[in-house]
Amino acid sequence: MRFFDNVKVELKSILKINNILNKDIPKLNISVGVFLILLIGILIRIVGISKMPNALNCDEASAGYEAFSILNYGIDRNGNFLPVFLVAWGSGQNALLTYLMIPFIKIFGLNVFAIRLPMVIISCISILCMYLLLRRISNKKLAFIGLAFFVICPWHIMKSRWGLESNLFPDLILIFVYLLVKSLEDENKILYYLSFIIAGVSAYAYGTSYFFLPIFLIPLLFILMKKQKINLIQALISLLIVGIVSFPIILMVIINTFDLQQINLPFMTIPKLEVNRFEVVTSIFSASFLSNSISNFIESFKVIITQTDGLPWNSILPFGTIYIFSIIFTIIGIKESFSKSEKSNIKYTYIFNSWFITCILLTFICEPNINRLNIIMFPIIYYTIVGIYIVIKELEKYNGKIYTIIILIVYLLSFILFINSYFMQDYSKYSTFENGFEEAIQYLEEVDDRTIYVTNKIKESYIYTLFYTKYDTRKFIDTVQYKDKYVEFRKVLSFGNYIFTDIEELNNSNNNIYVIRNKDKDKYNLDGFKTTDFKKYIVIEGWKNEKDKQNSTT
Repeated sequence: MRFFDNVKVELKSILKINNILNKDIPKLNISVGVFLILLIGILIRIVGISKMPNALNCDEASAGYEAFSILNYGIDRNGNFLPVFLVAWGSGQNALLTYLMIPFIKIFGLNVFAIRLPMVIISCISILCMYLLLRRISNKKLAFIGLAFFVICPWHIMKSRWGLESNLFPDLILIFVYLLVKSLEDENKILYYLSFIIAGVSAYAYGTSYFFLPIFLIPLLFILMKKQKINLIQALISLLIVGIVSFPIILMVIINTFDLQQINLPFMTIPKLEVNRFEVVTSIFSASFLSNSISNFIESFKVIITQTDGLPWNSILPFGTIYIFSIIFTIIGIKESFSKSEKSNIKYTYIFNSWFITCILLTFICEPNINRLNIIMFPIIYYTIVGIYIVIKELEKYNGKIYTIIILIVYLLSFILFINSYFMQDYSKYSTFENGFEEAIQYLEEVDDRTIYVTNKIKESYIYTLFYTKYDTRKFIDTVQYKDKYVEFRKVLSFGNYIFTDIEELNNSNNNIYVIRNKDKDKYNLDGFKTTDFKKYIVIEGWKNEKDKQNSTT
């Protein structure tokens, strides 16, 4: 009975909003320098997002089209009503970013700008949260250094400018940590429980959250109880909130792990995937778990140290994720954070340490690349900031501010070189990115029901066709044909009057239309066809009748 009495007391305290609002809330006092750095950080992340990256990624197109489908028809392209997880390619895609895209697609239409804007906004919020968090747990100088470094961090700039849904996850955890610390400092219980709602929502951002959240949150709550920041009732309510918010995604994992039936509710769908992506992304259910775990850890360690995974959309050498030379500061920051040193004088260090340790455990079960390991990036950035602060603080004892100026110049030059290199990248040369296809598809918008053959030299050409044509999802579901439906990445053979194939020869007898790459046109005999050239693609049309053909030749 005492337990339930305590619960009642806790709930009553939450509802006393007036008491909380009447407390003195510290005003946000941002200096001109901080404001300018924040402004630069926002501009770097948002200016020209529809043009750089200069090609649309197939996962972006998939998430965007799903948002368009849910907005207009209430279903995804697999026919699921308001799904908590997207079947997408067959093995699934995280749904949170797709739902965040919906209001922007409503306002701006289905285009690159609209689908990239949510990631930019969340990323800019995380910049502010990082600064405010550092102010809370340290001092103005460390917070200023941290803000300056975070704004020019290559990984965060690159991940902010395109809509890969998994990259939403680390930002949400950072926002959670900031709200948690602020709530503890201000003794604000509403804010405290709101932070755990954010933690629960993050489960919809990326599959690694299924491992990360319980391993991170449960020990953290024990630590907070030990330090008398919270009591047992608060801890249990916190876990309950996370459990309730993330319960649909937990059900999704259970359904797909144990091969159960899909759940169709009047207000949501908990889908059964054609292939269990959770087992694909992580190796925890593998028969060779031990050997895979060791291999994953070694490869993850290499990725973290070298700051590259060989994927130019995740990092660009020689800059890496945090600038290659920054690893020195990272190591210093780790050593400081795990020692009992008083050099940095930072509160709540144990939160980032717990975050980091959980990420290390995650490396054993996650096949490594930078976006799969994205949750470790904020602890690494935090440790790097601490390392820079300590080095500057120690060096200033001997030579004033000269070394601070040198470090500033090195980072400023690195940033300028990185930005120049980044904006010179041509992502269309990579198979998972595409540009120029939109022109060809939009040219065909007025075409009748003639058969359109689209070259399969474009990776996942069907999703770009859906995206650029804004194709009716209901018609797609009714007409789509798969080569094999039960594979990780299903190959679409056709839908409607579109056929996706390796075009061997052109047939002019049935008024066909062909979309091929410009660089492939020499492989075909184009005599007797109408051709329309675009930058990277060519549309080849058969003549509707002999008279049209004769008129064209004369």
